[in-house]
Amino acid sequence: MAIPSRTLNAFRRVEPILDTVDRYVSSTLRPWCDGQGYPFKGRKKELASLSEKLESGRYDRWSQIDDLYACTIVVPTAQHEDQILDFLAQAFQEVEVRKRNSTQKAPDVFRFDSTRFVGKIQNIPGLDLPEEASQIQFEVQIPTAFEYAWAVVTHDLVYKTNDFDWRKQRLAALLKASVEQSELLISGFQANVEVVPQSPHPESEAKQQIVEIFRTLINLGHVSKEMEPASWSRFADNVYALTKSYSGFRAAPDKAVELATAIKGKIEEEGGYADLMSGSMFQIVVGMVGAGITSKASLDKFTVIESVELRDFHKLERVPKPFDFDG
Repeated sequence: MAIPSRTLNAFRRVEPILDTVDRYVSSTLRPWCDGQGYPFKGRKKELASLSEKLESGRYDRWSQIDDLYACTIVVPTAQHEDQILDFLAQAFQEVEVRKRNSTQKAPDVFRFDSTRFVGKIQNIPGLDLPEEASQIQFEVQIPTAFEYAWAVVTHDLVYKTNDFDWRKQRLAALLKASVEQSELLISGFQANVEVVPQSPHPESEAKQQIVEIFRTLINLGHVSKEMEPASWSRFADNVYALTKSYSGFRAAPDKAVELATAIKGKIEEEGGYADLMSGSMFQIVVGMVGAGITSKASLDKFTVIESVELRDFHKLERVPKPFDFDG
C-alpha cells in the first residue's frame, strides 16, 4: 500500500519511541495480568492502518492519536473492569476513560463498545526512558471474553477484505447482538437461575444434597472451616464418582446420598473433625468409605492418592488402587 510521505515521515520519527512505550507498558501490565488470570495482548499501530485512520478526517492533529500503541486486557465479565481501571490509574498517567455504553448508539445498532483507558507513561524522576516516551498516548481496551472473541473472529472477515459487503456488516452486527445477549445473561446469572425451569435429574439432585450435607457440617462447626473445598461442585463430582465406582450407574444417586448422610451422622455423633486442619474434605469421605461406613462401600475400583493424612487422621493404612506419581 502506498503511504503519503508526510504520514510516513511522521511515523518513522515516532517509531523508535513506540518500541520503548511497548516494552514499558507490556512489562508493567503483563505480570499483573498473569497474576490476576487476565489474558493480555499488545501491539504497535501498523503504518498502513494508521494512514487509513488519518484519512478518515476524524483527527485534527497528530497529538490526538491515542492508539499508536494499544493493548488489550480480556476480562471474564464487565464487573471486573473497575479493578483494572484502578490499577491503570496508579500505574500510568490517566488521560481519559471511555466507559462502555458511554458513546451515542441507536438501540438497533451493535458494534464494538468496550471500556478503553487512554494514558501516558508517568514522568517519574530516575525512570530511564526517553522524555518523548511520556508524551505518547496509548490505549488499553478492556473487552469481556465474549466481546474479544467476537472482535477477533469478525475483524479480518469484515474489515480486512477486498470489498464492502452489506451482508458481512449485517452478520457481524448479528453476532455482536448475540454477544450482548450472552453478556446480559451472565451479568444477571444468579437472578436468571431463578427463572430457569428445572427438569428432574437424579444425579444433579444427589450432588446438590451432597453439597448441602457437607456444607452444613462446616456451618455447624462439626468440620473445621479450613477443610472447605475450593470448589463445592468439584467436591460433589468426586464424591459421586467414588460412590458410582462401587454401586454402579443406576444406584449411584441413592447410594451417594446414603453415603453423605451416613458420614454426617457419624461426625455429628463422634466428632473429631472440628480441629482438623490438614488434608482435604474428600479424604474424610475416602477414610469412611475405606472403613465400610455403608453397605458395599469400597475403594477397590477407585484411584486414591495415598497420603500421611489418610493414614494418621483417617486410619486408612492401605489403598487398594493408589495413584501412581511415576516414580
